[in-house]
Amino acid sequence: MDQTIERVDVVIVGAGLSGIAAAVELTATHPGRSFVMLEARDDVGGTWDLFRYPGIRSDSDMFTLGYGFKPWTAEKSIASGEAILDYLKETVDEYDLGRRIRLGRRVLGADWSQDDRSWILEVAGPAGRERIACSYLYMAAGYYDHDSGHKPEFRGRTAFRGSIVHPQQWPADLDCTGKRVVVIGSGATAITLVPALARNASKVTMVQRSPSYVAIDSDVDDEANRLRAEVGEQEAFTRIRLRNVRDQQARYHFARTDPQAFKKPLFDEIEKIVGRDCRERHFTPAYEPWDQRLCLVPNGDLFHAIRDGKAEVVTGHIETFTENGLRMTSGEEVPADVIVTATGLQLVTLGKVRFSVGGEPIDFSKTVTYKGVAFSGVPNLLMAFGYLNSSWTLRLELVNRFWSSLLTRMDELGATVVTPVLREEDQDMSRGPWIKDVSSGYLVRHMDDMPAQGDREPWINPQVHEQMRALLSAPVEDGVLRFA
Repeated sequence: MDQTIERVDVVIVGAGLSGIAAAVELTATHPGRSFVMLEARDDVGGTWDLFRYPGIRSDSDMFTLGYGFKPWTAEKSIASGEAILDYLKETVDEYDLGRRIRLGRRVLGADWSQDDRSWILEVAGPAGRERIACSYLYMAAGYYDHDSGHKPEFRGRTAFRGSIVHPQQWPADLDCTGKRVVVIGSGATAITLVPALARNASKVTMVQRSPSYVAIDSDVDDEANRLRAEVGEQEAFTRIRLRNVRDQQARYHFARTDPQAFKKPLFDEIEKIVGRDCRERHFTPAYEPWDQRLCLVPNGDLFHAIRDGKAEVVTGHIETFTENGLRMTSGEEVPADVIVTATGLQLVTLGKVRFSVGGEPIDFSKTVTYKGVAFSGVPNLLMAFGYLNSSWTLRLELVNRFWSSLLTRMDELGATVVTPVLREEDQDMSRGPWIKDVSSGYLVRHMDDMPAQGDREPWINPQVHEQMRALLSAPVEDGVLRFA
């Protein structure tokens, strides 16, 4: 190996929610391994450093989105983006990860050298190009493009005389006070933005092509706060986390097995605030619950803004942007001074890194996922990906425990390479999408770029917590992982 290349045991790409969790796990269970964390941004936090739009918050409770090893102690269980970023920075400080983190480092390429049994990374940094070699590569870069969100083409866009912004690139100096604001979209970002902007804008209109399912819930968990006073922070956190895990999975199962019964309380809560007519016209989706992610409306703030006349919803198709706003295909004119295109994420595979083996590019769409964390035929590579129907972190912690067990077994065997390999009986198995039973546009648009999912373990990528836990806690020597 070229001795000018820096060498570490592990590289973690990303210093957001996923990367920090992986670093804590590695430090705790394999303290002898050297590692660095490469973060493309100029600060830690990932998603929570990137998104700065008004009202940014979690849409999962912090007892499950927070780390199991660091209890969430703030009063609100549905937290602001600023509070979550503070929590992540506290974790970095408490576990002395700052010395491991290198900011402003974008990984451009990763080539597996069979001779050296290492990934050779090409990294763009503040001082130019760097090369780093590692035995194991952990990808915690997330699954969407940090450089740009999804931006569909809108007819007449250039005719609009006001400001057009995407939430992912929210201008720090944008002031919507007293202005007419249109938010295009119906997902979590739009539902967060509308009530936040409505506090100061003269009017906010949410323009949606079709409705999403939304659930009203409190941003404060009264039982959690009571338990804290009775049994202390740590024990209360543990109990509430277990309760919420059970509740999340039970609700998901209920939604998929009896969707009509699941919908009724959601609709009832909406109607209490805005009435049946508004609910039926604007908040009754054509798909079934959890075909797409269920959105959370803390304290019903969106609906209170609608009831109070600060916000409204227009459902239909946009014909064109105009000088003064939008025109719908129905002919309705929607005036605007600012248009926010909350049109979703642009997904990428493994942080847009160019992967290769011996210089030959890897096409991940030709691989099969191994337990949703690795790829058939690709050595010493793991990808962090959480749940879509539950809190992201719940799955991360399963992934990290699996990874720790895998590294331990490699040490016991004296192995330096581990690769998921399709067995002879797996060669002809039927293959499906990497994530099944979803219709969210941002996922469907990207599914062909991701690995396939097989029809048997371990070539599956479940979204059910109990199934995932059983899959990732099974013995690592399963006849599929090849140690060398």
